[in-house]
Amino acid sequence: SIFLPFPPPLEQMLAAAATAALTSLVAVSGAAAPPPTDDKAATARWMAAHIEWGSLSTTSSRSQGIEVGDPFGNPYSFADVDGVPYFYASGLDASIIDINAGADRVTLALSEAALQANNGTEVLSACEIGAGTFGDPENPPCARLVLSGKWEKVEDTKEVADAKAALFKRHPSFKLLPSGGFHNFFVGKIVLDGVWLIDFYGGPAIISPKDYFAANASASSKQHPTTTATSSSSLLATAPPAGPPSPKLPIATARWMVDAMNYGFLVTKSSRSDGSHIGDAFGNPYAFANVKGVPYFYGTDLDASMIDLFQGKSSRASFALSEASYPEAILNACKIGTLMGDPENPPCARLVLSGEMSKVKVNSTEDETAKAALFKKHPSFKNLPAGHGFYALKMEIDGIWLISHYGGAAIIKPDDYFKGVDAENDFKIVV
Repeated sequence: SIFLPFPPPLEQMLAAAATAALTSLVAVSGAAAPPPTDDKAATARWMAAHIEWGSLSTTSSRSQGIEVGDPFGNPYSFADVDGVPYFYASGLDASIIDINAGADRVTLALSEAALQANNGTEVLSACEIGAGTFGDPENPPCARLVLSGKWEKVEDTKEVADAKAALFKRHPSFKLLPSGGFHNFFVGKIVLDGVWLIDFYGGPAIISPKDYFAANASASSKQHPTTTATSSSSLLATAPPAGPPSPKLPIATARWMVDAMNYGFLVTKSSRSDGSHIGDAFGNPYAFANVKGVPYFYGTDLDASMIDLFQGKSSRASFALSEASYPEAILNACKIGTLMGDPENPPCARLVLSGEMSKVKVNSTEDETAKAALFKKHPSFKNLPAGHGFYALKMEIDGIWLISHYGGAAIIKPDDYFKGVDAENDFKIVV
């Protein structure tokens, strides 16, 4: 949520460039382009209709791989019906365990960076690293949406049927999941009471639920945009990391994900009442860079997440990554339309790191190392305005939760994670 109040001439240039990019998107893919940036409610509805997965954030009731009370982000598939986000969930899932423990307030964070072509390149140039001056998942025109409210299990027969129809259409593999027995998948939804959006420079838009639901969603064609653009690796000087390790190697998988992904969802405990409730687990799509397993970020005190961390009551956070965001290709396990392929498919790995967040000492050796890594992976960061006071910060990891295969989550010890070696006793499975 970078706040960049550019002068009007540059704003007009950026708007013209965005219009040209969207015209190209329509020509290449046949998909309906996002609404204009001055129609915030319609943009939010468009994102809910076109994006297939995001980060469902809860307040942790668990002490394995995370601390009780921590904000916990979990990559999750969903489908909307008239703007309402619906989910297909199991009571065995960590997020549902948190909700059933009594903390029923949740947020769903979405990023337009999740709109990828088959070769991994971003459909929208605003999200593509190396595209233009500011292209990046953290670039404000690469829109980010956070929907907040109370989780509710859907019981009404017609609503369940309508929700399943939407979920199964968008995520065909869900039809193969067991609706009874041990896993007992069911339909849940968020009863929205907060909508937070950044889709352009100038700070977040707070949209009332009334305006959100009243917005014209005619652009929401449910088509899946594609592009003929080259992959992001061709825009960068360095080669991408090799493909994912075996899912039977959880430590190697965790380290690979931290090295290979460009962005994730930074989840904080909200200290704000605009667009969310104070105390909500607030997910925010965030770019990052890896230095020896430590995730570093480039933040400003104008950003919502930084306000939560450094002006609120808790500096703890979680950082959720999904292999569905791999920038070089859509991995088969994550690819919707293959037998079980989906961002919610367990072999489409999900990693959640948790710990204390701290600013890096300015002009220290660590600061130089962190900025070098950040600027190499996200070249546009060098162009951010000095007047906004950007700084490097990091997560001091003390919890690691990973799903990379069927059978439950692996809880990895931080010491073993930093050693980077898989062995028989390096992790335990939590069912």
